[in-house]
Amino acid sequence: MIVREKKEALARDVLRLAEGSIQRKLPAFGAALGVMEGEWTARGSGTDVQKLYWNREEVFRLFREGLEQVERRYLHLLLHGMYLHGLRGRELPERVWWLACDLMTEYRIDRMHVPGFAWPIPGERSRWYRRLQEEGAVLQERKLAEWLGGWREERLQELEDVFRRDDHVYWREEDAVGEEGRTERQERAEKMRKTAEAVHRWRTVFEQAQLREAEHRRQAGGSAGARAEQIVLQKERGYDYRQFLKQFAVEQEELSLDMDSFDPIPYDYSRRMYERLVFLEPLEYRDMCRLQEFVIAIDTSGSCSGEIVRRFLTETWEIFQEKDNFFRDMRIHLIQCDCAVQEHVCVTCEEEWEGYLEHMTVKGHGDTDFTPVFQLVDRLIRDGELQNLKGLLYFTDGDGICPDRRPDYDTAFVFLNEELQRGRGPVWAQTLTLDMEVETGR
Repeated sequence: MIVREKKEALARDVLRLAEGSIQRKLPAFGAALGVMEGEWTARGSGTDVQKLYWNREEVFRLFREGLEQVERRYLHLLLHGMYLHGLRGRELPERVWWLACDLMTEYRIDRMHVPGFAWPIPGERSRWYRRLQEEGAVLQERKLAEWLGGWREERLQELEDVFRRDDHVYWREEDAVGEEGRTERQERAEKMRKTAEAVHRWRTVFEQAQLREAEHRRQAGGSAGARAEQIVLQKERGYDYRQFLKQFAVEQEELSLDMDSFDPIPYDYSRRMYERLVFLEPLEYRDMCRLQEFVIAIDTSGSCSGEIVRRFLTETWEIFQEKDNFFRDMRIHLIQCDCAVQEHVCVTCEEEWEGYLEHMTVKGHGDTDFTPVFQLVDRLIRDGELQNLKGLLYFTDGDGICPDRRPDYDTAFVFLNEELQRGRGPVWAQTLTLDMEVETGR
């Protein structure tokens, strides 16, 4: 008993060291570390999105190879939880779903480019990533699982040998009992309630991760360690894109009835009791946090067709249109650029935006140089045409000449999906992959 307690204490110390290192290297994952409780198991380590199951001997074995091996396994389990892998894909064959989730989890960790975590990427994983992309695989869990379903046994085994890290038995759904007793039904209901709570916590962590990382970068001043900022969170359609755009909002007073500060009781009393005296009229302004000025740059090199650009702009405008996203006094600068600025338009209302989309033509189709866009934006700031710019979105395939200097405003390089991505963009910029599907025929 004493030996087991000592081993558990040592294993807990190792896991605490790994947690501290993960939080230092990836501050955006700080909240994720507190979502799941830990529990010891005799099986392999794993997670069911509610708990982290650790095998003591496995923790010691990884620690003997180096603390970074414990960190990477811990991060692997956190990403399984964040993407709710244990609750999704149950209609797919178990083996290919598990393999797709492991492969995508390792791929995302490798894309973080964080020292430690077995980076630089070992040759065996790098070769598989390149091979999958060459064979036309879409690097997204469900699509990858469907694609792997046609593979032969020996090829699946090769992939499992490279990417399998944890035990997924915790993902299996318990078989429902035909005639459950009252105690069993209560336990089942309690488990469902806890699962729903865990899902809510993970959704909150997922939404906040991108904003927390952006805030850390601003506080860190874009230091050399900023390569860790490129956390690849696979997007659920426009879900996180909406959340992502909020980081570019500014706080400002706007003419509007602030009913939150209005107390109807004294107001009603004064109207009934006095002829010319009214108590506590609602304020005619309120503090709002919305987008005001924004720049959208469009890479018009040969790889970005008119339909792809229109799809991106339509998706973006649908988010801008939503209530409380833009101030009434809005200014969206649209810049088309290949190796030179081809067009610059400022849109101030919905009618102008719709007119632009209706008559838009993609101009350029030459080589790509991102620098002219930033030079133009800097000039607009100096001339006073941009007075409160917080962010610039650069829609591109990533293959081009990047400026060396980080601008004074936040910049995000946006890719429509992994298939259309040809490069990475500058190291000081955020990256976002929307995972949208479009017909690319021209």
